[in-house]
Amino acid sequence: MGEADGDGGIPNGTMLVNFAEAVAGDDAERLKDARAEVTRTLGADGLVDTCGIAATFNAIDRIADPIGIPIDDVRLELTADFRRELGIDAFPSRLEG
Repeated sequence: MGEADGDGGIPNGTMLVNFAEAVAGDDAERLKDARAEVTRTLGADGLVDTCGIAATFNAIDRIADPIGIPIDDVRLELTADFRRELGIDAFPSRLEG
């Protein structure tokens, strides 16, 4: 999803980032491998918890977007083309300026 090194300072951070990227991606084999790694490392309950956290982040976006929480400044330029193509900039909740 981005460029960063290390584990974020948390146990199994690199594995969890790999899992999150696999969840957000479209490579079924990568997701299968990421699930297996989480299960080997954290167990079946850990996989369920990890999936729950990933789902929660998806839900947060689905709630934040329609109520008009602004896009982070760092993402404005990165999303400009597809926001324009999808007509998102015409929504009443768009950012001014």
